[in-house]
Amino acid sequence: MDGTSVQELKAFCTQTLRQADMTESADLEARLLVEKVTALDQIQQILHSDRLLEEDQICLVKALLEERLKGRPMAYILGYKDFYGRSFLVDERVLIPRPDTETLVEVALHHAKSKNRRLSIIDVCTGSGCVGITLACELGYDVTLSDISPDALAVAKSNAMALVGHPLEQLQGDLLSLLTDKYDIIVSNPPYLTAQWCEEVSIDVKHEPRLALDGLGDDGLELIRTLVEESTHCLNDHGSLMLECDYRQVDEVKKIMASHGFASVKSEKDLTERERVVWGIYNCTNN
Repeated sequence: MDGTSVQELKAFCTQTLRQADMTESADLEARLLVEKVTALDQIQQILHSDRLLEEDQICLVKALLEERLKGRPMAYILGYKDFYGRSFLVDERVLIPRPDTETLVEVALHHAKSKNRRLSIIDVCTGSGCVGITLACELGYDVTLSDISPDALAVAKSNAMALVGHPLEQLQGDLLSLLTDKYDIIVSNPPYLTAQWCEEVSIDVKHEPRLALDGLGDDGLELIRTLVEESTHCLNDHGSLMLECDYRQVDEVKKIMASHGFASVKSEKDLTERERVVWGIYNCTNN
């Protein structure tokens, strides 16, 4: 493909992706692959569509295309994923942020802002840090980030530096087992897929860390059960626990929270109108 123009290379990538039936966004992904290598954004690719690319650029785009054809997610290829209006660094060490998780952020923000004071907040199973860092940026004060994976915390630290401007407090441990402080809000997008669901996910998702997906137990809720129980020792009175889960698990998660002394347990819908977030207020006298 020596002497190939921007438009020709983009068309080649688009056609190849469509033929492989890899994605419903072949045009977009082709443009992003070309942008990754050439630094030409969407408008520049149009204005300079006839520009001939250098051989090493062509080879690199084709190499990235091969990675995509093998199922590597675009977010990992590009090295970032947009979430709540910000770009987060991501790679194979962390789960890729998803639009549905913005519901978790919205619930936490609405609740935090209603208190008209600075709250102590911890984001458990933080991964890339997308939830906790977004809360810190939107609220204007620091949020603690926690994860069992030191690799994930390294990614979260990079994102905090880039987006908040300084490191956020980090805790490495299994859920809340090592916590000594108490918080006003515990927010978490924990692993909640069943083992069967993990096997049924798309080829893209199979590239994401299993540790961040498998919720353990026959129903995928073993980690959530532990998190709910542990949270009762780590929340201030009238503190809130906010959890993302699958819409098929919402009723059971509500029961789990209610059985551990949480009151006013509610669920909130995601962008697809499916129940996605369960949250409640912990009253020490309820237990």
